[in-house]
Amino acid sequence: MSISLVTEAARAVQEELILLPAWDADRVRDYLSDAIARGDAEAVRREGHTWSGAIALRLFSLADAIGQAAIRNIDEK
Repeated sequence: MSISLVTEAARAVQEELILLPAWDADRVRDYLSDAIARGDAEAVRREGHTWSGAIALRLFSLADAIGQAAIRNIDEK
């Protein structure tokens, strides 16, 4: 069974969040969990604009994966 693009991208974000202070990483994790559950790619993209470097790139990749999953879900219906 293959790992979904969203799951893979979310794991990559988690790897980058290890570098942050615990309080900041926890805030971002909670925000992302809610956004992923809602399928809200724009919320993830907005969060990406508040960061720079690898964290921002990982967040943008996650937003893209959420958007692609949403498109696939629409196509399957």
